[in-house]
Amino acid sequence: MYGMKTKWMGAALLAALIGATGCSKNEDGGDGGDGGGGSNASKLESYAMTPEWINYATAVSSELLDDCVGLWAAWNGPTGISDEDWERIGRDFFSKNTVVGANGYAEYMRTADAGNAKFTSGVDAIRTILVDGFANISNEVGSSKIGNPNTLAKDGKTAEAVLQVESWYSWNSITDYSDNIISIKNAGRIGAIGDAAHANSISAYVKSRNADLDARMTAAIDGAYNAIKSMQSPFRNNLTGTKVDAAIEACADLTELTEGELLGAFRDAGDYDFTSILTQYADQVVTPTYKDMKEKAWTLYKAMQALQADNKSQAKVDAACAAWRAMRVPWEQSEAVLFGPAGEETG
Repeated sequence: MYGMKTKWMGAALLAALIGATGCSKNEDGGDGGDGGGGSNASKLESYAMTPEWINYATAVSSELLDDCVGLWAAWNGPTGISDEDWERIGRDFFSKNTVVGANGYAEYMRTADAGNAKFTSGVDAIRTILVDGFANISNEVGSSKIGNPNTLAKDGKTAEAVLQVESWYSWNSITDYSDNIISIKNAGRIGAIGDAAHANSISAYVKSRNADLDARMTAAIDGAYNAIKSMQSPFRNNLTGTKVDAAIEACADLTELTEGELLGAFRDAGDYDFTSILTQYADQVVTPTYKDMKEKAWTLYKAMQALQADNKSQAKVDAACAAWRAMRVPWEQSEAVLFGPAGEETG
């Protein structure tokens, strides 16, 4: 098994299958029009909801469930895993996955120190969170998820640009991108956008050393989130303009501040003990997010099984669509954790 979140294409296919019909609602809640990508959406609609496609979508949801259970178990460790979940990942999960470790990846984070197989110090663990987590996803949102379609649209390649948009088929893009920024906020502060930082958080540590830097980092996170939410929806129909430019710039500013001053603040940490911060991060941010994701993946899989059994029921189509959208929230809100089990070779 490799970095589990690299298999998101399966979920994208699932969304295309069930999203081309009942899930195609734009981000304002209205029905989706052609929006520059209508010909491709129409092709999907010609195939979606046939028994063959529903069977395939159910199989994809099953594979996605395996990944979601695996990601949660990988951080959680072997304690408290139900028989139902063991059946998805196999009883040899921890013995065969060297990245995970016998006690789960969270244990590496809690015990960062010399001799640790993954993190040789607290600062090493923090660096991974900031660079492989925060900066990685803020850069991806700004330069790739928003930036690539924007560049293509400016070059007049509208149809190609629409197909580069994440969730173009379900009109969920702006929600996805803003949830990505929430993943950074959760990892650094814990709580809703605008909430005060938790005492055992990266933000609280930075504030104790440099209140101005913490304020600017908080403003950069909120600024990127608000700039994305301010883009005109649906994004697939509004790929250019000053609001899109502002969102790209805000994400770039967040990435630069994270990789520069924020990371630098930890290089001078000396022998500071980051155990409480890293424990809070592993046990109260990452593991619960993945638990929520795997529980919602179970709901999606069971909704797809119900639809498979009765593919004429609009209520079951709606339930599958709702389950997919619900599961996508914790998926996108875990994107600041694209390291360890989510990004490395695991066996």
